[in-house]
Amino acid sequence: MRKQKEMPQLNIEKPPFLIFQFAKIEGIRGKDIYKKSHFVSPIFGRSVKDVVTVPFTVKNTGDTTRRFDAFRTKTKLSEDDAKRKYGTKYYEFTNIISNKTRTEYFGESSYIPTDEKEKEEVQERKIITPISRTYRQPIEKEPTAFKATPPIKRVVQVEPVMEEKKVPSEPIVDTYRRRTPVQIQEIKTSDFGTTQNVEPEYLSPDPIYVPKDEPVYQFPSIKLFSKKDRDLTAKPQWLLDQIDIINATLQQFGIEGEVSGSVKGPTVTRYEIALEPGVNVKRILGIQDNLMMNLASKSLRIEAPIPGKPYVGLEVPNVKPEIVAFGNVVDTKEFLDDFDHPLKVALGVDIDGQNIYADIQSMPHGLIAGATNSGKSVCVNTVLVSLLLKNKPEDLKLILIDPKMVELTPYNDLPHLITPVITDAKMAAAALNWAVNEMEQRYQNFANSRSRDIRSYNDNIKRGLIESEKMPYIVIVIDELADLMMAAPHDVEDSIQRLTQKARAAGIHLLVATQRPTTDVVKGTIKSNIPVRIAFKVASFVDSTTILDGAGAESLLGKGDMLLKRSDRAHRLQGAYIPDEEIYAVTDFIRKQFKPEYIFEHDSLKQQARMREVANDDLFEDVAYFVVQTGNASINSIQKEFEIGFNRAQKLVEMLEEYQVVSPSQGTKAREVLVSVSELKTILGHD
Repeated sequence: MRKQKEMPQLNIEKPPFLIFQFAKIEGIRGKDIYKKSHFVSPIFGRSVKDVVTVPFTVKNTGDTTRRFDAFRTKTKLSEDDAKRKYGTKYYEFTNIISNKTRTEYFGESSYIPTDEKEKEEVQERKIITPISRTYRQPIEKEPTAFKATPPIKRVVQVEPVMEEKKVPSEPIVDTYRRRTPVQIQEIKTSDFGTTQNVEPEYLSPDPIYVPKDEPVYQFPSIKLFSKKDRDLTAKPQWLLDQIDIINATLQQFGIEGEVSGSVKGPTVTRYEIALEPGVNVKRILGIQDNLMMNLASKSLRIEAPIPGKPYVGLEVPNVKPEIVAFGNVVDTKEFLDDFDHPLKVALGVDIDGQNIYADIQSMPHGLIAGATNSGKSVCVNTVLVSLLLKNKPEDLKLILIDPKMVELTPYNDLPHLITPVITDAKMAAAALNWAVNEMEQRYQNFANSRSRDIRSYNDNIKRGLIESEKMPYIVIVIDELADLMMAAPHDVEDSIQRLTQKARAAGIHLLVATQRPTTDVVKGTIKSNIPVRIAFKVASFVDSTTILDGAGAESLLGKGDMLLKRSDRAHRLQGAYIPDEEIYAVTDFIRKQFKPEYIFEHDSLKQQARMREVANDDLFEDVAYFVVQTGNASINSIQKEFEIGFNRAQKLVEMLEEYQVVSPSQGTKAREVLVSVSELKTILGHD
C-alpha cells in the first residue's frame, strides 16, 4: 500500500488574553519619537545645529524721574531741593511705617516677635471631662490672691483727629510731611492694663469743589395779570342766524349738506358742514365768495376737510369778538408746573377753547411775521414774559434786538440780559457774531466733557462730574429783521443761517419777527432752517406764501388772529393780550431783586462792528497811511489817489474819524489829521 502523505501540522497557539490598556498622553509625549528635533538652519549645513540667537536687551534710556512726572499730581523735587527741605532725598518714603518709626511714635519698640507673642498669648487649657455615672464631690481650692495680668503689647489703631488747616496768603506746595513723634511720657498704663489711645496730628485733606450757592430769586406772581371769564357753551342769536344762512346758501347751489355743529371761539366761530356721500369737497371752495356775501363777513376761511373729522370747516368772524387775557393762559398747572420744559411759552387760545403753548427747545427757532397792527409785537411780549415767569437769571440769558427802539424798552436793565437792548443794526450784527462764537465754544465744552447737549452738560455738573458753573439757555429775539438786512445783509444772513443750523443742542434759540415778509428779507436760506412759523394778517397772498408756504394769512382778522404752523398744516388761534402795565409790573418786580450783569456793553459791540468794517475794506490801512503822510483828509484826494467812488471814500473817512485819526467834519473847513505815523502804527497794531 502506498504510504499516505502526511499533512503538515499547523502550530496554532492562542495568544494570551489581555485586557487592553489605554496609554496615558503624558507617556506618549515622553517618548523620543514625539520629541521636537532641533532646528537646523540650511545656512550652516544640514547637520549643524543652529544656535544663532538674536540679542534682546532692554535699555532704560532717559531720566526715569522726569518720565514719571507726567503721572504725578505734584512735581518731584530734585535731590538737592529734597535734602535742603526735608533732610533726605527720599522724602516720599517718610510715611512708610517701620519698626524704627513705631519706636519714634510710641517711645519704645512695639513690634513683638512671633515666637514671643505666641508664648505670651498661650494660656492654660482646661480639660473638659465627660460626665460619669458616679458623682464626684468637687475639690475646693483655696482662693488665690488677685494678681494683675501684665498687658499684652499690641499695635493700637489710632483714630486721626481732623485739624483745620489755615491757608496762608501765599500758595505752598503740599508734600509729604513727617508727623511729630509722641514723647514717652504721654503714654501711660492704667491700673486695669489698658493703653490710652494717642491722637496724632493729621493733615486736612485737599479742598473739594463745592458749587456756588444760587442766590435767592422770587418769580413774579400770577396775581400781576388780569383775567376774564369766558362762556364757551353760549349760543347767541347771531350764531343761530349764521347757521340758517349757510344752510340756505348750500341749497341755492345744489350742494347736498348742512351744518351739523359749531364751535365758538374767542374771535372766530367754526361751522362744521356734513356733506352727503358722493359730494365733491371742492364744490364748497367754489362758493366761498357767495358765502362771504350772504354772511356779510369781513373774511372767510374754509378748511376742507377739518383734520381728524369728516366735516368741512367754515371759519367766520364773530359779531362780538372777545379778548383772550394773558393771565387766563398762564394760570394753569400745564404751564406753571411743567418744570421739564423751562422754555415753554404761552401763545393763546384756539377755536376749541384750548390753551396753546409752544416749547422753544423743541421748536427750536421761530419766525413771526405780520403787518402793522396785526398783533406781532404783542406776541413777542407774551413770549418774553412767559420766559421771565419760569426762569432765573442764571438759567436764561436774553439778547434783544430792537431796531425800532420802542418795542422792547420795558426789558432794559433786566438781570437776564447779556447786553443792553440793541437798537443799532451794526451792533446787532456784532452781537449775532458773538452768539456764533459762543455756540462754537459750547460745542467744544461738550466734546471735552463727553456731553451730548446742554441738558446733559448741566446734569453732569449737578452730579459733580464737571467742575463748572451751570450753562444757561440763550434766547435771541429780533423784533424787525428788515432793518438788519438793509444795514448788514451778508453778516446777518450768515450768522442767522449758522445759528439756525446747529445752535439747538448748544441751548441757543432764535426768534425772528418782521412786518415785511418779502423774499428779500425772509430768504430761503433763513426760512428753510426755521420750522415753526407764526403768521398774523398780511397784505397779500404772496406774503402768506412766503411765511406759510401757502394761503391763509391774508384772510386773518388782525389784532391777535394768527396761524401757527408746526408741521404741514396751520393751526388757527387767538393770541393772548398783555397790556403794557402788566409788562412793566413784571419787569419792575425783577429789577428790584437783581441788578444787570452784562457780559459785554455797547462800546465793545461798536468796536467789534468797526473791526468788521475794517476787515471788509482792504483799502482802509492804505488810506490811513496816505492821509497821515500827506496831511490831507479830503474825500476828493482819496478818490483820485485810489480810484474809488464817492460813497466808499466817504465811508473810509468816517471810519478814520471813529478811530480818531482825523477830526470830525467842520463844515466847509478841511478835516485835521490828529496822529503821526508812529501813532497810526500803534492804532492799527503794527508795532
